[in-house]
Order: sequence, then C-alpha cells, then structure tokens
Amino acid sequence: MLDLTTRRILEMSAWVGEDKPMDTVAVRGRRADAPNNLPHHLTSFVGREAELRSLKTQLRTARLVTLIGTGGAGKSRLAAEIARAVPDVWPDGAWWIELEAAKDTAGAVVGMLELPGSGPAQNVAFSWLTAKRALLVLDNCEQLLADCAAFSHAALQRCPQLTIIATSREALGVPGEVRWPVASLRDSDALHLFEARARLVSPDFKLSAPNHDPVEQICVRLDRLPLAIEMAAARLDVMSEKELLNNLNDRFRLLTSGTRNAPQRQQTMAAAIDWSHRLLTDDEARLFRRLAVFQGGFTLDAAEAVCAEGTEGNLLELLGGLVQKSMAVADRLDDGSTRYRLLESHHAYALGRLRESGDIDLVNKRHYEYFRDRLAAQSLKSRESVNLWAALEWARENMEDMGLSLAVEVADVEFTDHSRVRSLLLDLLDDSPAPGAVRAKAFNLAARLVLRAGDHETSRSLADASVTLARELQDPELIAYVNDGAGTVYRARGELDDAARMYDEALVLLKGSANRRLAIEVKNSLGLLAVERGDNAAAREILAGCVAQSRSEGDETGMARQLESLANAELGLGDARAAASHWTEALSIFRDQNDPFGMIWCLGGLALVAAVDEEHERVLRLAAVVDRMSREWSLITGKSRVGQLEDASRAARAKLSDRKSEGAWNDGKTMSTAKAVEFALRGNATTDAVVDAGPLSKRELEVAAMVAEGMTSRQIAERLFIAERTVEGHLERIRNKLGFRSRTEVAVWAVEHGLGSRTLDKPPPTSTV
Repeated sequence: MLDLTTRRILEMSAWVGEDKPMDTVAVRGRRADAPNNLPHHLTSFVGREAELRSLKTQLRTARLVTLIGTGGAGKSRLAAEIARAVPDVWPDGAWWIELEAAKDTAGAVVGMLELPGSGPAQNVAFSWLTAKRALLVLDNCEQLLADCAAFSHAALQRCPQLTIIATSREALGVPGEVRWPVASLRDSDALHLFEARARLVSPDFKLSAPNHDPVEQICVRLDRLPLAIEMAAARLDVMSEKELLNNLNDRFRLLTSGTRNAPQRQQTMAAAIDWSHRLLTDDEARLFRRLAVFQGGFTLDAAEAVCAEGTEGNLLELLGGLVQKSMAVADRLDDGSTRYRLLESHHAYALGRLRESGDIDLVNKRHYEYFRDRLAAQSLKSRESVNLWAALEWARENMEDMGLSLAVEVADVEFTDHSRVRSLLLDLLDDSPAPGAVRAKAFNLAARLVLRAGDHETSRSLADASVTLARELQDPELIAYVNDGAGTVYRARGELDDAARMYDEALVLLKGSANRRLAIEVKNSLGLLAVERGDNAAAREILAGCVAQSRSEGDETGMARQLESLANAELGLGDARAAASHWTEALSIFRDQNDPFGMIWCLGGLALVAAVDEEHERVLRLAAVVDRMSREWSLITGKSRVGQLEDASRAARAKLSDRKSEGAWNDGKTMSTAKAVEFALRGNATTDAVVDAGPLSKRELEVAAMVAEGMTSRQIAERLFIAERTVEGHLERIRNKLGFRSRTEVAVWAVEHGLGSRTLDKPPPTSTV
C-alpha cells in the first residue's frame, strides 16, 4: 500500500511547471529514488549477473518481458532486482502487483496502488497509467494466465509508455512478448548462494576443500534452484553438510522454510511444486506423474509408449504443455533430436503422485517392456543406461525370470557398467529360475566379464557351463555364440588349440545363417588368435575383411572392436602408422559409446606406437592412464598387453631422467579420462603448451580451445565429462575476463593465442548403439 508521501510523489511526478519543458522534467526524473512499492528483501541477491545485464538491455526496447520458470527458480526475486536496477527508465515509478491471491489483474492493480476513481477497474488503471512512463511487475501470473494476458495486451495498447515485467510458470502469449527463461543457477552461483544463506544460521560457515564436494552435490541434487538451496542451507543449524546430502532422499520433509511470513507457496518445496501442479489439466497431471517412471530423461517415443494409455489427446501436445508450464524440461541435442526430463524435485513429487494414483504397476511394466524391446532391436544409445538399470531393478522383483533375459541384453552392449552387470549376472544365475538359451547366454557373458576382471578360473568354469547347456539345447546358432565367448576365455588362458577348435566349429555351424554379425565376430576372434600365434599377415587379411564388412553394414560397435584387433596385427607387421590410424578411429568410437574396456585397449595400443616412435614421455603418460583406468574400472586387458606395456615403460624410463619419468607417469595418472583420450587422439598438442594465454584458468583454456574448433556447449560438456551448464559458466567467465560478448570473439582470441588444435585424422563416428 502507498503512504501519503509516496502518493504525493506520484502526483508531483506528473506535474510540469510553466517554465519547465517536458523533456527537462523527464531528465530530472531519472533518479534512483523514483517512486516504487517494490519488495525490500533482507537477504543479498546472489548470481545472475549476466542475466541482469541482458535484461537491462532488453527492457530499454521491449515493453513486455515475461520471466518464465519453475517454482523456486527465483523469478520474483530477479524481477525485483531488475526493476530496482534501472530506475532511470521509468521516472513515474516501478509498481509491484502481487497476483497470488488475486481474483483479476485489473482489480489487483487498482487495489495495490489504491487508485482513485469509479467504474470498471481496468478503466481506472488505464486512466492512471496512460500518460506515465512506468513499470508494472505482475508477479505470479500463472493462476490468472488468460486474464493477465488480456490485461497486458490492452494496457500496452492504451498506455504507450508503459512497460510490463511478468513472472509466470508459462508464457502469457501476448504479441511482442519477450519470453525470458529463468533457469537453474550456474554452478558457482549455486555454491555462493548456499554459502551466503548458510552463514545466516551458522556465521562461521565457509565453503572450503573439506565441504566443497558435499555442498556441490547438494546443489546438483536440488537442480540448483535458489528456493531449494536456501531451504537446504537453513538446515545447517541442525545437521552437517554430509548429513544434509544423505537426507535429500526425503527432501520434502527436509526442505521447508523457517520464514513464517513467506508466501504459502514458498514455505515448503512441496508447496512450490504443488502450486504449479494444481494448474495442470487432468491429462497433463496424469502424464506428469507417469513420467516419474523414467530415470535420466526420456524421448517422445518412450513417453508415448509408456505413458499414453488412458490419456486423451495428442501426447506431444500434453508434453508440450508441461514444458510450457515449467513442469518438464526439453533439451535440444546435437544430433537434432529433443530429449525431455523432469527436474529432480519434480521427479520426486511426481513419483509420490504416481504411487498414490495406482498407476505405478502398469507404468513400470510398460517401461520395462519398452526398453527391453528397444535394446533387443539394438536401437538404444548409451544415454539410456540409467533407464535400463531402472527396468532391471523392477524386473528383478516382478518378472518370472527375475530380469535375467534383460540382464543378458544389457551385458551384451559395451556401454554398460561392466562391474555392476557382472555382479548382477552372477547373482541371477544363482537365483533366477530362467532355463534354456537365456541361461546359456548368461553363463557365457558372465564368463567374458569375469575374464575382464582377471579371474581366469571362474571364467573358464562359467564358459564351460554355457557350452554344456547350449549343446543340450541342440541350437546351432546358440552353440556358435557360446563357442565364440568360450574360445576367447581359452585364448586368454593361452590354450590356443582349444580356442581354435571352438572358433572353427562356430564358423561351420554358422554356414548359411542369417546372423552375419555373429559370423564376423567369430572371424574377428580367429584373427586375434592368429595374432597370438604370431601369424600377423594372416591376421591382417582376416581382420581387414571383418572391418570392411562391418563398415558396409553400419555396425560401428563391431567395427570398433575389429579395428582394434586389426591394429594389433599391423603393429606386429611393423606398420606403426596403420596401427595408429586404426587405434585412433576405434578410440573415437569407444569414447562416443562410453566403452571403458575398448578405450583401455586403444590407449594401450597407442602407447606401443609411441614406443616405436621413441616418444618416451608419451609412452609413460599413456601407460599410466591405462594402469589407472584398469584399476578404477576393475578391467584387465590380458597378460600379453600388460607385458608389452611394462616392457615399453621400462625402455622409456631408461631413456629419460628420473625426474622426467616420474613427471610423465604422474601426468598420466592424474589425467581425466576425457583429457587422456584427447591427448591420445591429438598427439602432444595440449593447452598446457600455451605459454601466455592471458588470465584464463587451465580449464577455461581447454574450453576456449574447443570453442575455437567450433564445438557446441553440449559437445564440450561430453568431451570434458561435465554438465552443459558448467560449460556455459566457463564461457561466461571467459567472456567477462577477456571483455568479449560472443563465442566468435573467444574463438578468434583462442586461435591467436595458439589454442587451436589439429583436427582428428577421422571425425568421431556417431554411436548407433
């Protein structure tokens, strides 16, 4: 409400004396004490500096800007900050109109500003606003969306100097509206906000090395939403950061506001989401709760297959409605597709609603069936691994075979978590009643995975069980399949004649079979057997044919394995250049498919090429990477390769001083997987070689180099194994430090400072897994 002094200021602001022309008064009106009724917050505003700058620019030309975002994203606080930051633009005042409990927009304007006059509220409001250069902030428009849209459209037409900022969970849909998404905070802003609010309850709190990781994980788990972060930080008066993180599974009990006078929708995180949920249509609400079955996001195709039953209307329109109402997020991927997801807090809320609805069994079953069928059709990408594990967990409790058939499919793709699926297969082989071919395949795949962990005895026992069971079933293609896996186990044990017999029998059984990929895999195994026997010429002939067939059929997964095999034969023949080319191509594919076992093999191979080229420090760096990754993933490449790398490392150390040897080895041990792959693919060209690259940090130099190569933020995120919003944060800091406004300027600067890198011999293939 306006006090008398403010009312008089309002009246005076419209007055023009006889000796004061209008433009003079307008200039004098540009002052920080322009009249307003903006809310006064008692806490500091943290972050969003770039958004504030951009909004200031936008509001000098745009007349309607709608800040759109989910509950708790900080729309209202941002609107208040921007209204207060540029008072010179609106000499006749900036006026806050709270619509949470309003019946209509015009009535709220008249009531909040205590405007005199009679007749319809809209006419009263427009009469007062017509001649004024003023700002209206319409806060919480979503519950009066159509009315707000109609009022705003009419007001902008009737009042030519009026500007409106609206906050809403969806756009108003008014002509000329600038829709400004208010997303989650950037990484650093989220951490700073947590620290600032934590100090309100624990004045000595400081973000430091011991608590940085748990606080960062808390912010990530809370989707970096300001309201949720503030509520979480307020709990530090009763628990530590680690305890807070561990309790986030019960977030709606934990995330409550200690501020008694906060709006009801902001007193708990559940209330913030419930406010938006009440505005959904019945079909949108049904779809929203069903989407909780997905983990790690979903596609439109998956949503239609799993969630559409019993829902009237076009599912794309319903999903679009959830996105527009800030209840779901649509991410555009680099391949041109769109992937959807729920924020973690929304996911938890939706899951609670799903359990209450009675739909959960039906939706979980459809989720399982969808991912089982898509995996069997080899049409899933590695990004679906989380959904696959969710389907497996449900199947273990609900399917007759306890999920063994799906576990076999998951184990047969290279992007899976090898250690986790190995344990699952071994457990299910003990517990699952599944008989027949599924069980034989499970024994065989478990044997291969146990072999990768270095347990040769258990591996052989499992392989033999798979062969015995397959022979009992008298299925020729199944026998060929298990023979290929068992042969690999025997070959790793050095029992080459037994392995050869298994491979030969498999090829005989596959004559005339339509399963060309299995036949190529067996030939690949024969090629590797030839390498083991020292017949590299025969191996190269066999393996080159395998690569050609897989390339022609578009089987990149198989082709990567065969390229790696072929490189071994080529190195054995002394053709290090051909070997390097094929290991490089295979490594690119394995990286894109998130296949750690394949990456370890290729990195080791490229270390051997470096030994031929007498690049001694490179040998040690790559060998150290292989050693670290093998330990971290519990994966072993085989005695032969381990011995080769040990010999190459000893030879390299003999040529270097102790200091250089240890430095190179330690560099490799501390390299991230992403950086190690880049190092292997690009030779020794790294950002570390830049002597004078200005004020940027090491990670900012990496990002700048990738911008110079034309990579998108998502591509950079995937390359560095970080979140896309983290990349955007790095880019913002780079621009701020260098005084640039665009990615193009960053790219030019990077090239000028020697940050541009050589392109790969062959571009990284796109995964078809």
